[in-house]
Amino acid sequence: MSIWQKIKSFFDFNKDGVVSTDDVTSAVDAGKAKVAEVKAEVSNRVQRVKEEVSDVVDAAKDVAVQTGDIVDAVKGKPRRGRKPAAKKAPAKKKATKK
Repeated sequence: MSIWQKIKSFFDFNKDGVVSTDDVTSAVDAGKAKVAEVKAEVSNRVQRVKEEVSDVVDAAKDVAVQTGDIVDAVKGKPRRGRKPAAKKAPAKKKATKK
């Protein structure tokens, strides 16, 4: 059986030996629907991969900054972290009326 006969028999759904344009059209439409579905799925996956790569890049930048802190620690410099909050004066007591 040649390749052309195989293709013809694939589209010949009613097995009468004649391929109708309706058979071909329905098969093409089904294929287009499947392509659209796969395209949407691939698009979603590409978007998620971009988000994850962005997260990894941000984390890598933070790691690069933190390695500088390790070098400073080896040199004996004090830790440079968050600055301590300024101490606030205690609240004044309200005068009571007698």
